[in-house]
Amino acid sequence: MELFNTMAREGFERVRFIYDSETGLRMLIVIHDRTLGPALGGIRFFDYGSEKEMLTDCMRLAKGMTYKNAIIRRLSNGRLSYGGGKSVIWGNTETDKTTPLLLAAAEAINELGGEYFGGEDMGMTVNDIEIMGRKTRFLAGRQETHFQGRSRGSGNPAPVTALGVFQGIRASMKAVFGTDFLYSRKFAIQGLGSVGMELLEYLAVRAGAANITVTDTNRDRLTEAEKKYPDIKVIEPEDHSQIFEEKCDVLVPCAVGGIINDDTIPLLQCRIVAGAANNQLLEPRHGEELRARGILYAPDYVINAGGAINVETEMESGGYDHDKARERTERIGPLLTEIFTEAKRRGTTPEKITDEMAEKEIQKAKN
Repeated sequence: MELFNTMAREGFERVRFIYDSETGLRMLIVIHDRTLGPALGGIRFFDYGSEKEMLTDCMRLAKGMTYKNAIIRRLSNGRLSYGGGKSVIWGNTETDKTTPLLLAAAEAINELGGEYFGGEDMGMTVNDIEIMGRKTRFLAGRQETHFQGRSRGSGNPAPVTALGVFQGIRASMKAVFGTDFLYSRKFAIQGLGSVGMELLEYLAVRAGAANITVTDTNRDRLTEAEKKYPDIKVIEPEDHSQIFEEKCDVLVPCAVGGIINDDTIPLLQCRIVAGAANNQLLEPRHGEELRARGILYAPDYVINAGGAINVETEMESGGYDHDKARERTERIGPLLTEIFTEAKRRGTTPEKITDEMAEKEIQKAKN
């Protein structure tokens, strides 16, 4: 009963469990809220420790997408309007991800008849989405195939996500230090997946930041980063949790969620937490604790909205427009400045202001 009570209390519309004996597919599709339109959210492929962990993650991500898509509606002046949903596949990406399994997942999405649209997320690639596209049209983030000056697909969302995070970091620095000059500042990046690596490029090359520490649980990614950027400091995979103790101006979480918690907050030696990971705060109270310590938190579903903006722009009539997606994503910085200013004025946390903004967008649609 606890699960059903949670679903009712937090406004979830549907939780769908999928098991396919032939392919071994174990999948969840969670639809949180479709007030603003069909639910849209990525498909995550992850090797969870338990069924409870899988369900908790998917429900948190789905609810987060409701709020993120409400913010995107605001950023796009109402042109992009989608509800919140998410799907997760339980398995090891190296051994369990097969073409038959992906096609079975596509069939499961089909059964919802357009209530939910999926896309690329952690553990998935654009090629995986193309495979699923053989069986379902309820997908976004397809490969870039150009026609008449536009593309049918938006391709890998990581570069646009990283652009939004970069703009968000600049807005955060302006709020804390009075300037967004990055060269003399120190950054600590946790996670060098597709977005983390793109963000490292922004900071190390385009912004000329000279003091960057990185870590990842995958040694190959660290090796790749060291070859491209020999001046960075690397924390080895076995010591990756030391990133929280790194003395820096900006901690940049770009891996899993829940990393700002009772264990990590006492270790933090940063002034700002601003990164691409979803659901960085394990609990809402952890945002209050950051504020009490004088650490500015950039609400994750605002700063990392670029990827979803990129995908949703693809779904507009006429096909994907890269310039339009970037222009919308670059509005993330000014919006965060507005959020930080209002939070300071009211003596509250940025995420509370952001939640209010998202809820107002949803309420407008209901009215």
